[in-house]
Amino acid sequence: MDQSLKRTASHLKGETRYIDDLDKPNNVLYGFIYRSNFAYGKIEKIDIEEAKRVKDVFAILSYKDIPGKNFMGAVFDDEPILAEEHVEFIGQAILLIAAKSKSAAFEAITKIKVDIKELEPVLDVEESYTKGNFPFDPLHIVSGDVEEGFAKSDFVIEGVLNTGCQEHFYLETQAAMSVPKPDGTILVKTSSQNPSENQLIISHALKLESSKIEVVTDIIGGGFGGKETQSNWCAVWTSLLANHCAVPVIMVMDRREDMLITGKRHPVKTTYKAGFNKNGRLNAYSAKFLFDIGFSADLSRSIIERSLLHLDNSYYIPSVKCDLYPCRTNKPSNTAFRGFGAPQSIAAIEYVMEEISRVTGIDAAVVRNRNFYGKSVRNTAPYGQKIKDNIIGDLYKELLKTSDYKQRVKSLKEFNKSSKWKKRGISMVPVKFGISFTTSFLNQGAALVNMYKDGSLVVHQGGVEMGQGLYDKMMNVVSREFGITKESVRICSTNISVIPNTSATAASTGSDINGHAIKLAIDRLKNRLNDFISLNYSWGKEDIVWENSFIFSKKNPEIRYPISEIIKNAYLAQVSLSEQAYYKTPGIHFDRVIARGNPFYYYVFGLSVSEVEVDMLTGAHKIIRTDILHDVGESLDKLIDKGQIEGAFVQCSGWATMEELVYNSKGALLTASPDSYKIPGIADIPQDFRVNLYEKNPFNAGILKSRAVGEPPFIYGLSVWLAIKNALIYFNKKSCRLDLPATKEKILKCAYSYVESDKN
Repeated sequence: MDQSLKRTASHLKGETRYIDDLDKPNNVLYGFIYRSNFAYGKIEKIDIEEAKRVKDVFAILSYKDIPGKNFMGAVFDDEPILAEEHVEFIGQAILLIAAKSKSAAFEAITKIKVDIKELEPVLDVEESYTKGNFPFDPLHIVSGDVEEGFAKSDFVIEGVLNTGCQEHFYLETQAAMSVPKPDGTILVKTSSQNPSENQLIISHALKLESSKIEVVTDIIGGGFGGKETQSNWCAVWTSLLANHCAVPVIMVMDRREDMLITGKRHPVKTTYKAGFNKNGRLNAYSAKFLFDIGFSADLSRSIIERSLLHLDNSYYIPSVKCDLYPCRTNKPSNTAFRGFGAPQSIAAIEYVMEEISRVTGIDAAVVRNRNFYGKSVRNTAPYGQKIKDNIIGDLYKELLKTSDYKQRVKSLKEFNKSSKWKKRGISMVPVKFGISFTTSFLNQGAALVNMYKDGSLVVHQGGVEMGQGLYDKMMNVVSREFGITKESVRICSTNISVIPNTSATAASTGSDINGHAIKLAIDRLKNRLNDFISLNYSWGKEDIVWENSFIFSKKNPEIRYPISEIIKNAYLAQVSLSEQAYYKTPGIHFDRVIARGNPFYYYVFGLSVSEVEVDMLTGAHKIIRTDILHDVGESLDKLIDKGQIEGAFVQCSGWATMEELVYNSKGALLTASPDSYKIPGIADIPQDFRVNLYEKNPFNAGILKSRAVGEPPFIYGLSVWLAIKNALIYFNKKSCRLDLPATKEKILKCAYSYVESDKN
């Protein structure tokens, strides 16, 4: 059984070992935090004397006990590891506690006395915007003359759209274990998408060189972006406690604590204006996006930048003027989430497309088709990049046919005429998603390939396996490129002492960057071995074939040697059996000041069609059928890719219809547990779910001609939200803004009332 099958079997049997499942040393301590109960306040006094006397409590640390720097951040160092003079959100860590047991730590927490003078928090994005409370400069993009575009339009619409936040709800909560070594170094095992950043943060906090901090990440229980930067907390907290106590410390957050203190997808308030003609074609689009970033910058600048780069989605817009503002509030720092800012701006332009359909009376799918980017004209994005390999029109024609779209529109109209309280709606949503880190220097990776005398391989690379199938895809790359069976390949845990300076496994680049690095290392190693084979076996180098763990010559294929035999002979001849390689994505550049450049290596395209039925008495909905056609190039693994597409769709439909985070007037999250925050379940997936891979568009420069899959399919879930909006129009003809998520309450509000002015 190969490694990938063993891993799958392990998952199914519940044997995958996450941080909390690791064997723990006998002297391990458990780390906890003392949290703020105020969204904003001044710390006036801290008394820990009584708490320190609790049995089995080994340490209680404040920011004063941090040997190095107390501030950290992905881009700006504006996040205190532990609060100093002020607390800035409910749940912020003030003190660290190390104890032999959970009960001892909780007893100590009850005896800690912290006096905080409560101050007035900023919780509303509009209030933050009015005060100019921006931790970094807003982003702007201008292309063409929007005023001229509005002037020559037959219709001009204006409106507001609110898109809500979303909890990552990964299977494994934030966790880390730090183990101090006798030589003054420290080993950190962490559930992180970005172990190199964990290393850097710990280095600064402990005032240690990075080389003395070994960070290892094995398979983690989900991430979705939530462990790109926010994994820094547990990693640095356990390191500080382990360094202070000189024993191992583990910290595993419970679900409620994790939900309370970690950041979410950014909620955004969008005010838009769109000008278009009677035929449904856009002339001009302007918008103001207010992003609630929370108390610190985190990754918000890059997230807002990607939002700017996707506000067009799949459409050519002759003139654009958009402003995107980072609004600071007294909430946890919002952070990376699958799609990384793109879903919020794409939701806005897709909402506009539905409104154009409503105003003109033209079917929304036709409206979209008329606005699609062209292949040779109308093919330049607002930021100046040419849209290459554009197949959105081809996908549209194919999905229109395979989804029976026209017939289903006709059928649902007939259904709606005869059904009083249940109405059906349908929506087609496209995606054009740029692949690359928009921060150019992050587009780099490395790999180390070690071959052993028996012909088996160990591969080290910088990507993190979090359930997305990266290891399996990398194993496929190794097996196909080296010509050996997958049983002989092992992908090792990510260890930054082996592969240093790794980029986060994010931006849908994991397979691309690490796959290319692995392939380069394999090419070099095979080339060296082919020299040896050619010399010692009298074969022409160009005739050598590696296949299924055998080596032979094209000219005499019946004589085959096991790889193990030839590799053993190469070792005896003192040929190196190890190779490393480095890869950087070519041709990427972007100037965020003028919002121009080529930020993406390539684009991924796709389309989804969803049909829903909405009960106008309860606000409940069900997804009758969803059809998805997604561009994968030549798939590295079809089953994994289909699974990723299905999962992304369901995750987005949850964000778009049911996942609602509710805060009270004091800034406390009221939905900080599974009993009050609902994610999609088995009953929420489409009754008829059809996912097809489009493989007629291979990306020759991609790893084995493949295209990324992770984030682009998330957008498909917006088709559920907009299909609900479509169904509501059949029940209530009057205009009603349907914010996201379209919960039952919002659906009923739209069904039985309407917003007088969509500007409210």
